[in-house]
Amino acid sequence: MKNSLTINAGSVVPVDTIRFIRPIGTEERSRLVERYGEDAADFNIAIQFADKSTKLAKQSLDDVRGQGIGLVNVGADRHVVAANIKRADPFTKDDAAKLVGERGYTLSQTFRSRVETTAGTVLSSATPAQIMERRSKAIETSGPKTSAQG
Repeated sequence: MKNSLTINAGSVVPVDTIRFIRPIGTEERSRLVERYGEDAADFNIAIQFADKSTKLAKQSLDDVRGQGIGLVNVGADRHVVAANIKRADPFTKDDAAKLVGERGYTLSQTFRSRVETTAGTVLSSATPAQIMERRSKAIETSGPKTSAQG
């Protein structure tokens, strides 16, 4: 699996700093065009990094996979780099209550696991076992989609 991802006009980002990648939907793309002009219409994905900064990219999720980066769908259309996943733990009702009560979060969906990655924690609607199965599959099938090299 590759250590870096090439986006836009040749920018290279290290994959271990990617928290998650999500596709940009039609409504969000329209808002981006209104705010930044027609050039924003070319963006297809948003990449969130460990520091919670975001970079927009013209590549699609398939383009990312085509570069040999295995992705795991953790729910809510968020995809984590498979090699970044360190472990997945159950996310309990007590965990949810702490986030809502102590930190003031609003949880708009049911989460079943907390996924620890090299770039931070991501909550997932999949179970820990499902996350690890998806991770294994993504790692097995990742690699550049090119012909055999000799």
